[in-house]
Amino acid sequence: MIALGSSAVLILWAGVLLLSQGAGNGSRDSVMEPTVVSAPPTALPPPTEGLEPIPLERLQITQGKVLEVQQAALGGTRFGIEVPRQRAVSPETTGDDVGLRFTWLGITDPVIPLASGVERQQVGLKLRALDGCNVIYAMWRIAPSAGIVVNFKRNPDEHESGECGNGGYITVRPRFMEPLDRLAQGEPHVMRARIDADVLTVYVDGKRVWEGVLPADALTLEGPAGMRTDNARVRFELLVPREAGTASRR
Repeated sequence: MIALGSSAVLILWAGVLLLSQGAGNGSRDSVMEPTVVSAPPTALPPPTEGLEPIPLERLQITQGKVLEVQQAALGGTRFGIEVPRQRAVSPETTGDDVGLRFTWLGITDPVIPLASGVERQQVGLKLRALDGCNVIYAMWRIAPSAGIVVNFKRNPDEHESGECGNGGYITVRPRFMEPLDRLAQGEPHVMRARIDADVLTVYVDGKRVWEGVLPADALTLEGPAGMRTDNARVRFELLVPREAGTASRR
């Protein structure tokens, strides 16, 4: 009888142990069950909102040469620059909002120093470009140093680049600036610059990276938007406001 009683106790104890292990496994399964979390919506506006690419016939080339790429490639860009110096404007714009969709392909051959003697590689935008001596620049410098630099060139009595050379440049100090990584070859980007009242803001891929207050001398400039490159091979499209009519500031 004692042996039978001990066996019954052992059987009962084993059953309780199995039940407790089953509950533990069930609890562990529910904890490990994956939870689906939806990603929060992005707060950044589209980098080209309100802008559209312009055809080659609306681009007035003032220096250099633009090639039309046979097949759109590299982020949808249609035009190419292979020369060391390129300058162009879009006459039917006010010059207060302009974008550049581009891909940098490397350094040109040859490399031509600027009028100051510096060998600089850069891609950027022109705002209120009255002429070659009176213009606001927002440039993405590639080398020798990387980052966004804004300056304006003001020479009221001179209007041809041969007259003013590199005279009249003033660098605008930012009140906000975000450091940028060095531009990588073959990587597409969208750069945009806008003037609202006396504030110029520069965006890269929809993110604000530079902002500053323009001096009174810069705000007196009137002219269209455009683009500029120095010693940079690029594929690009210039982007201007969709509702752009005749240049109201000219």
